[in-house]
Amino acid sequence: MAGPGRWDLLGRVPMPLRRPVRAELDRALRCHDLAWSVVMGGAWDAPFDEMLALHSADDLPGMVMTSWAPDALSAHLLATYPGGACPPPDLHPACAEAGLIDPLGVFSVFAVIPLVFLVDLRRLGDRPPPRCWGDLLGPLYRGDVVFGGWRPNDRVPFTDYNQILLLGLFERFGAEGIRAFAANVKALRHNVVSAKIAGSGHPGGAAVTVLPWMQAEMSPRRDRVAVVWPEDGALAMPIGTMSRPDRRERLRPVFECLSGPALGRVLARNCYPPVGGAAAQAAFPAQARLSWLGWDHVRAHDMAERSRIAGRLFFESWGG
Repeated sequence: MAGPGRWDLLGRVPMPLRRPVRAELDRALRCHDLAWSVVMGGAWDAPFDEMLALHSADDLPGMVMTSWAPDALSAHLLATYPGGACPPPDLHPACAEAGLIDPLGVFSVFAVIPLVFLVDLRRLGDRPPPRCWGDLLGPLYRGDVVFGGWRPNDRVPFTDYNQILLLGLFERFGAEGIRAFAANVKALRHNVVSAKIAGSGHPGGAAVTVLPWMQAEMSPRRDRVAVVWPEDGALAMPIGTMSRPDRRERLRPVFECLSGPALGRVLARNCYPPVGGAAAQAAFPAQARLSWLGWDHVRAHDMAERSRIAGRLFFESWGG
């Protein structure tokens, strides 16, 4: 079989997880005759882009592993793959409360990327740290917020930025909320750089940086920074799989690996917490909550278009 359908499993995960996830899959699948790949480096997008032109599940890989994103591919795969996959066992209460599990069983979630606040205590001064997402819209943090983004130089638009953050704010607070947030943003910066300079006194730092939990925990000056989990829920980006029913039995070792204790410990250790199983129960902070857009919502709306609107509103207001 030619094309993506020849793969039993085609996957991509966030960069910090690529090698450990690939290593766990290699250990779990070495005794099984499966055609699989977790793409790395420059191959990240190419095999996935091919799937936009395929309109039958029979032409798709037996399983796709990816994070959900507000793009055309996520919508296409959600509409093309059949449902009926089993939910993970022993679901963590934060994941259950947030509705992170797809009720149709199309997108089978096994982990989540939470967005949190990294607070620079010195820059904060006598201001209280933000406790919820609405706090980032008020005047208290004017020009003192940073979030993830990248561009090759200052003369061109940002080619990569945290779409989940802007979309989440747009869905919750509307256009005025995006404009209010833009007034508080000092800069967009690569997440790793932001984590590295937090608490250092570097002029590019900010009082509040919005980061994936993993990068926030990487910040080295722990006596000068604090990781704050939003009380109204860390914005959540699910990581999961979509699969063809005719290959699920063949792919049983993959399902067992992704929901198993070994990978669960890897995910928890890297602050991309598993949503179920024994490792999930200790993978979240006490009283942690998640905020997810909702599967009914993402199916009922063109999330790629809504994400483009959120991005346009932000950059027009911010003017950076």
